[in-house]
Amino acid sequence: MKKLISLISSLLCMAYSTSMSAQDCTNPTQVCAETVQSGLLSDPNAVVFDCFDAQYTSFFYFTTNTNATNTGNVTVSISNIDCFVGLLSDTLEIIVVEVDPAGDPCDVISYSSVSGCASDTLDFAIETDDLNANSDYVILVGTDHDPALSSCMFDIAIAGAAVDINACCDQEISLGQSASITAIGGNDMPGYAWTPTSYLDTNIGETVVSIPEETIDYTVVGYVGGCEVTDVVTIVVGPPVGIPNTITPNGDEINDLWKIAGISSFPQAQITIFDRWGQVVFKDIGYATPWDGTNKGKFLPTAAYYYVIELNSLDIEIPPITGSITIIH
Repeated sequence: MKKLISLISSLLCMAYSTSMSAQDCTNPTQVCAETVQSGLLSDPNAVVFDCFDAQYTSFFYFTTNTNATNTGNVTVSISNIDCFVGLLSDTLEIIVVEVDPAGDPCDVISYSSVSGCASDTLDFAIETDDLNANSDYVILVGTDHDPALSSCMFDIAIAGAAVDINACCDQEISLGQSASITAIGGNDMPGYAWTPTSYLDTNIGETVVSIPEETIDYTVVGYVGGCEVTDVVTIVVGPPVGIPNTITPNGDEINDLWKIAGISSFPQAQITIFDRWGQVVFKDIGYATPWDGTNKGKFLPTAAYYYVIELNSLDIEIPPITGSITIIH
């Protein structure tokens, strides 16, 4: 039993030391959007480049998305800094650089800066310039804190348009209409997956089509440089048609007709209008010609009338719409 406990303790220590080891220039640690990565400064690794000057340096990298028309920038955030000497914490500093693909990642000659420098003993952040699409960038995190005095740990995170995918677009449609939504910026493989699957023609692909029966949020999952990232698009579903509640058929060509907005999208729609005694005064299928307030060619008197509109959509089931329409002379 003692041997087993000893073995487990050794494995746990190895796993911890591996996850918290300093990030070397030959093998920088990847940072993904929507995640937080732990960092450790422990081994001497002096780097002097541009405004950056540190005796101990850790190296991280991130990959930008494939949206070549508008990649954008990235914000790098440092938090939970733990480099204490007594009651005071030593300073951390960061810079973001692009490394020449043909160069040595450990040689500053290969670097070109894409940000200024920032430093602090507390949480802080830095913002890059607009970045190139589908490219790798390196983040240098450094300190002059001597790890022999105490450990120096921190958390690092990235966010911004350059490392996100984009779902487009939020939109408002009428019940019975379709909405096309698209994701851009991710890698071709493994592609995009949309949830929930409700009302979608497919839940896999760059572009999907929804005919929703209610307002709905779709979340799309994609990948940027192997990092899983998400975005959300909202489809607001409004009434299938716009129905006025009055008409004034007096021949002035203003509000003379009962014009139902959007009814042309439902060519099989049946509109029936009743008087207060339940007698049918108008009935039509397709509603190609708006009602003018007449029954058999004669104008109806000022009063409230009642309608039933059956849209008969071929795509979704829409309950009959009922209400009243008032004729005012």
